Amino acid sequence: MVDPVAFHLGSLAIRWYGICYAFGFLLGYGLLVRRAARYQLTAERAADLALIAMIGGVLGARTWYVVQNWQDSFAGDPWEIIRIDHGGLVFYGGFLLAFAALWWGCRRWRVPLGAVGDLFAPALPAAHALGRLGCFLNGCCFGKAWSGGCAVTYPAASDVHAIQLRAGWPGVTEAAPVPVFPIQLVEAAGNLLLAGLLLVVERRLPRRGLLFPIYLAGYALLRFSCEFARGDYPSRPGGLTSAQWLCLVLLPAAVVWGGLVWRHGRTRAR
Repeated sequence: MVDPVAFHLGSLAIRWYGICYAFGFLLGYGLLVRRAARYQLTAERAADLALIAMIGGVLGARTWYVVQNWQDSFAGDPWEIIRIDHGGLVFYGGFLLAFAALWWGCRRWRVPLGAVGDLFAPALPAAHALGRLGCFLNGCCFGKAWSGGCAVTYPAASDVHAIQLRAGWPGVTEAAPVPVFPIQLVEAAGNLLLAGLLLVVERRLPRRGLLFPIYLAGYALLRFSCEFARGDYPSRPGGLTSAQWLCLVLLPAAVVWGGLVWRHGRTRAR
Protein backbone atom coordinates (compact mmCIF):
# COMPACT_ATOMS: atom_id res chain seq x y z
CA MET A 1 0.00 0.00 0.00
CA VAL A 2 0.97 3.61 -0.62
CA ASP A 3 1.92 5.61 2.47
CA PRO A 4 -1.20 7.62 3.43
CA VAL A 5 1.09 10.61 4.08
CA ALA A 6 2.04 12.27 0.79
CA PHE A 7 4.68 14.62 2.21
CA HIS A 8 5.53 16.77 5.22
CA LEU A 9 5.56 20.54 5.65
CA GLY A 10 7.73 20.79 8.72
CA SER A 11 5.90 18.83 11.39
CA LEU A 12 2.61 18.87 9.44
CA ALA A 13 1.80 15.66 7.59
CA ILE A 14 -0.08 16.21 4.32
CA ARG A 15 -2.15 13.12 3.61
CA TRP A 16 -3.34 11.79 0.28
CA TYR A 17 -6.84 11.79 1.79
CA GLY A 18 -6.90 15.59 1.98
CA ILE A 19 -5.24 15.97 -1.42
CA CYS A 20 -7.83 13.74 -3.08
CA TYR A 21 -10.70 15.62 -1.49
CA ALA A 22 -9.17 18.95 -2.56
CA PHE A 23 -8.87 17.76 -6.16
CA GLY A 24 -12.38 16.36 -5.94
CA PHE A 25 -13.69 19.79 -4.99
CA LEU A 26 -11.76 21.38 -7.86
CA LEU A 27 -13.18 18.84 -10.31
CA GLY A 28 -16.72 19.45 -9.09
CA TYR A 29 -16.18 23.21 -9.14
CA GLY A 30 -14.94 23.04 -12.73
CA LEU A 31 -18.04 21.13 -13.81
CA LEU A 32 -20.28 23.66 -12.10
CA VAL A 33 -18.66 26.73 -13.64
CA ARG A 34 -18.41 25.18 -17.10
CA ARG A 35 -22.12 24.29 -17.16
CA ALA A 36 -23.53 27.28 -15.25
CA ALA A 37 -24.71 29.18 -18.34
CA ARG A 38 -26.87 26.20 -19.35
CA TYR A 39 -28.95 26.89 -16.23
CA GLN A 40 -28.99 30.68 -16.64
CA LEU A 41 -26.44 31.18 -13.89
CA THR A 42 -23.25 33.23 -13.98
CA ALA A 43 -19.93 31.62 -13.16
CA GLU A 44 -19.74 33.90 -10.11
CA ARG A 45 -23.08 32.68 -8.77
CA ALA A 46 -22.08 29.07 -9.40
CA ALA A 47 -18.90 29.74 -7.41
CA ASP A 48 -20.95 31.20 -4.54
CA LEU A 49 -23.16 28.10 -4.49
CA ALA A 50 -20.14 25.80 -4.65
CA LEU A 51 -18.57 27.57 -1.67
CA ILE A 52 -21.57 27.30 0.62
CA ALA A 53 -22.14 23.70 -0.47
CA MET A 54 -18.51 22.86 0.34
CA ILE A 55 -18.70 24.48 3.78
CA GLY A 56 -21.98 22.78 4.59
CA GLY A 57 -20.76 19.48 3.19
CA VAL A 58 -17.56 19.39 5.24
CA LEU A 59 -19.33 20.45 8.44
CA GLY A 60 -22.12 17.94 7.97
CA ALA A 61 -19.82 15.08 6.99
CA ARG A 62 -17.50 15.69 9.93
CA THR A 63 -20.30 16.16 12.44
CA TRP A 64 -21.95 12.88 11.43
CA TYR A 65 -18.65 11.04 11.72
CA VAL A 66 -17.82 12.54 15.12
CA VAL A 67 -21.25 11.66 16.51
CA GLN A 68 -20.91 8.07 15.24
CA ASN A 69 -17.40 7.63 16.61
CA TRP A 70 -17.34 9.90 19.65
CA GLN A 71 -16.61 7.28 22.27
CA ASP A 72 -13.93 5.45 20.29
CA SER A 73 -12.06 8.35 18.67
CA PHE A 74 -12.91 11.73 20.19
CA ALA A 75 -13.97 11.48 23.84
CA GLY A 76 -10.36 11.27 24.98
CA ASP A 77 -9.00 13.82 22.49
CA PRO A 78 -11.57 16.47 21.45
CA TRP A 79 -8.93 18.36 19.42
CA GLU A 80 -9.01 15.46 16.98
CA ILE A 81 -12.43 16.71 15.87
CA ILE A 82 -10.85 19.37 13.65
CA ARG A 83 -8.24 17.01 12.14
CA ILE A 84 -10.21 16.09 9.05
CA ASP A 85 -6.90 15.51 7.29
CA HIS A 86 -6.73 12.27 9.30
CA GLY A 87 -9.91 11.08 7.61
CA GLY A 88 -13.42 10.78 8.94
CA LEU A 89 -16.10 12.28 6.67
CA VAL A 90 -19.51 10.65 6.23
CA PHE A 91 -20.97 11.36 2.80
CA TYR A 92 -24.62 11.41 3.77
CA GLY A 93 -24.00 13.85 6.63
CA GLY A 94 -22.24 16.15 4.19
CA PHE A 95 -24.93 15.67 1.58
CA LEU A 96 -27.76 16.64 3.90
CA LEU A 97 -26.12 19.80 5.26
CA ALA A 98 -24.85 20.80 1.81
CA PHE A 99 -28.42 20.44 0.51
CA ALA A 100 -29.69 22.66 3.33
CA ALA A 101 -26.99 25.23 2.53
CA LEU A 102 -27.95 25.22 -1.15
CA TRP A 103 -31.63 25.60 -0.28
CA TRP A 104 -30.68 28.67 1.77
CA GLY A 105 -28.52 29.98 -1.07
CA CYS A 106 -31.33 29.55 -3.59
CA ARG A 107 -33.68 31.57 -1.41
CA ARG A 108 -31.09 34.26 -0.76
CA TRP A 109 -30.14 34.74 -4.41
CA ARG A 110 -33.55 33.83 -5.85
CA VAL A 111 -32.26 30.94 -7.90
CA PRO A 112 -34.54 27.99 -8.82
CA LEU A 113 -33.68 25.02 -6.64
CA GLY A 114 -34.42 22.60 -9.48
CA ALA A 115 -31.89 24.29 -11.74
CA VAL A 116 -29.25 24.25 -9.01
CA GLY A 117 -29.94 20.57 -8.32
CA ASP A 118 -29.42 19.73 -11.99
CA LEU A 119 -26.27 21.83 -12.06
CA PHE A 120 -24.79 19.99 -9.08
CA ALA A 121 -25.94 16.48 -10.08
CA PRO A 122 -22.92 15.39 -12.20
CA ALA A 123 -20.43 17.35 -10.07
CA LEU A 124 -21.31 15.46 -6.89
CA PRO A 125 -20.41 11.93 -8.03
CA ALA A 126 -17.35 13.20 -9.93
CA ALA A 127 -15.99 14.83 -6.79
CA HIS A 128 -17.06 11.88 -4.64
CA ALA A 129 -15.07 9.49 -6.85
CA LEU A 130 -11.83 11.27 -5.95
CA GLY A 131 -12.91 11.33 -2.32
CA ARG A 132 -13.29 7.55 -2.35
CA LEU A 133 -9.81 7.26 -3.85
CA GLY A 134 -8.63 9.23 -0.81
CA CYS A 135 -10.46 6.77 1.44
CA PHE A 136 -8.63 3.89 -0.24
CA LEU A 137 -5.22 5.49 0.27
CA ASN A 138 -6.08 6.49 3.83
CA GLY A 139 -7.44 3.11 4.86
CA CYS A 140 -10.94 4.17 5.85
CA CYS A 141 -14.24 2.79 4.54
CA PHE A 142 -12.41 -0.47 3.77
CA GLY A 143 -13.90 -3.74 2.61
CA LYS A 144 -14.48 -7.16 4.11
CA ALA A 145 -11.81 -9.83 4.43
CA TRP A 146 -10.76 -10.96 0.97
CA SER A 147 -8.04 -13.30 -0.30
CA GLY A 148 -8.92 -13.29 -4.00
CA GLY A 149 -7.78 -11.02 -6.78
CA CYS A 150 -7.26 -7.32 -6.00
CA ALA A 151 -6.93 -8.06 -2.26
CA VAL A 152 -5.28 -5.20 -0.39
CA THR A 153 -3.22 -5.53 2.79
CA TYR A 154 -2.84 -2.38 4.85
CA PRO A 155 0.22 -1.89 7.08
CA ALA A 156 0.44 -3.22 10.60
CA ALA A 157 -0.55 -0.62 13.23
CA SER A 158 -2.76 1.15 10.65
CA ASP A 159 -6.35 2.13 11.44
CA VAL A 160 -7.50 -0.88 9.43
CA HIS A 161 -5.37 -3.16 11.61
CA ALA A 162 -6.65 -1.54 14.80
CA ILE A 163 -10.29 -1.93 13.79
CA GLN A 164 -9.76 -5.56 12.82
CA LEU A 165 -8.09 -6.29 16.15
CA ARG A 166 -10.83 -4.54 18.11
CA ALA A 167 -13.53 -6.44 16.23
CA GLY A 168 -11.70 -9.77 16.54
CA TRP A 169 -11.52 -10.60 12.83
CA PRO A 170 -10.57 -14.26 12.16
CA GLY A 171 -6.94 -14.44 11.08
CA VAL A 172 -5.85 -11.03 12.34
CA THR A 173 -2.79 -10.98 14.58
CA GLU A 174 -0.86 -8.36 16.51
CA ALA A 175 1.76 -8.46 13.75
CA ALA A 176 -0.39 -8.19 10.64
CA PRO A 177 -3.94 -7.31 9.51
CA VAL A 178 -6.19 -9.38 7.25
CA PRO A 179 -6.27 -8.57 3.50
CA VAL A 180 -9.46 -6.76 2.47
CA PHE A 181 -11.47 -6.10 -0.67
CA PRO A 182 -10.87 -2.59 -2.14
CA ILE A 183 -14.50 -1.56 -2.12
CA GLN A 184 -13.51 2.12 -2.08
CA LEU A 185 -12.19 1.77 -5.65
CA VAL A 186 -15.38 0.03 -6.78
CA GLU A 187 -17.47 2.88 -5.43
CA ALA A 188 -15.09 5.43 -6.97
CA ALA A 189 -15.52 3.78 -10.38
CA GLY A 190 -19.29 3.66 -9.89
CA ASN A 191 -19.38 7.35 -9.07
CA LEU A 192 -17.36 8.22 -12.18
CA LEU A 193 -19.70 6.13 -14.31
CA LEU A 194 -22.71 7.83 -12.74
CA ALA A 195 -21.24 11.29 -13.40
CA GLY A 196 -20.62 10.37 -17.04
CA LEU A 197 -24.14 9.03 -17.51
CA LEU A 198 -25.65 12.18 -16.02
CA LEU A 199 -23.63 14.36 -18.38
CA VAL A 200 -24.82 12.26 -21.33
CA VAL A 201 -28.52 12.40 -20.48
CA GLU A 202 -28.44 16.02 -19.32
CA ARG A 203 -29.35 17.42 -22.75
CA ARG A 204 -31.95 14.76 -23.44
CA LEU A 205 -34.27 15.18 -20.47
CA PRO A 206 -37.60 16.81 -21.31
CA ARG A 207 -38.07 18.49 -17.92
CA ARG A 208 -35.96 20.79 -15.80
CA GLY A 209 -35.21 19.43 -12.37
CA LEU A 210 -35.06 15.74 -13.35
CA LEU A 211 -31.29 15.30 -13.32
CA PHE A 212 -30.89 15.60 -9.55
CA PRO A 213 -33.46 12.96 -8.56
CA ILE A 214 -31.88 10.66 -11.18
CA TYR A 215 -28.52 11.21 -9.48
CA LEU A 216 -30.04 10.62 -6.05
CA ALA A 217 -31.64 7.35 -7.12
CA GLY A 218 -28.51 6.21 -8.94
CA TYR A 219 -26.24 6.93 -6.00
CA ALA A 220 -28.61 5.31 -3.52
CA LEU A 221 -28.52 2.11 -5.59
CA LEU A 222 -24.73 2.26 -5.91
CA ARG A 223 -24.16 2.90 -2.22
CA PHE A 224 -26.68 0.29 -1.09
CA SER A 225 -24.90 -2.33 -3.20
CA CYS A 226 -21.37 -1.38 -2.16
CA GLU A 227 -22.21 -1.40 1.54
CA PHE A 228 -22.57 -5.20 1.51
CA ALA A 229 -18.80 -5.40 0.93
CA ARG A 230 -17.84 -2.90 3.67
CA GLY A 231 -15.85 -4.32 6.55
CA ASP A 232 -15.48 -1.31 8.83
CA TYR A 233 -18.94 -1.36 10.42
CA PRO A 234 -18.97 -2.70 14.01
CA SER A 235 -22.64 -3.62 13.74
CA ARG A 236 -25.42 -3.88 11.16
CA PRO A 237 -28.84 -3.30 12.76
CA GLY A 238 -31.37 -5.42 10.94
CA GLY A 239 -28.60 -6.79 8.73
CA LEU A 240 -27.99 -3.43 7.04
CA THR A 241 -25.60 -0.55 7.62
CA SER A 242 -26.81 2.90 8.63
CA ALA A 243 -26.06 4.12 5.10
CA GLN A 244 -28.19 1.36 3.61
CA TRP A 245 -31.14 2.29 5.82
CA LEU A 246 -30.79 5.86 4.60
CA CYS A 247 -30.64 4.61 1.01
CA LEU A 248 -33.98 2.89 1.58
CA VAL A 249 -35.41 6.30 2.44
CA LEU A 250 -33.69 8.30 -0.28
CA LEU A 251 -34.43 5.95 -3.16
CA PRO A 252 -38.25 6.15 -2.97
CA ALA A 253 -37.95 9.87 -2.17
CA ALA A 254 -35.96 10.33 -5.39
CA VAL A 255 -38.53 8.36 -7.38
CA VAL A 256 -41.40 10.45 -5.99
CA TRP A 257 -39.44 13.66 -6.56
CA GLY A 258 -38.72 12.69 -10.16
CA GLY A 259 -42.33 11.73 -10.73
CA LEU A 260 -43.59 15.08 -9.48
CA VAL A 261 -41.11 16.94 -11.68
CA TRP A 262 -42.09 14.83 -14.67
CA ARG A 263 -45.76 15.59 -14.12
CA HIS A 264 -45.65 19.22 -13.03
CA GLY A 265 -42.20 20.51 -13.99
CA ARG A 266 -41.36 23.02 -16.65
CA THR A 267 -40.48 21.77 -20.14
CA ARG A 268 -36.79 22.24 -20.87
CA ALA A 269 -36.04 24.86 -23.48
CA ARG A 270 -34.63 23.37 -26.71
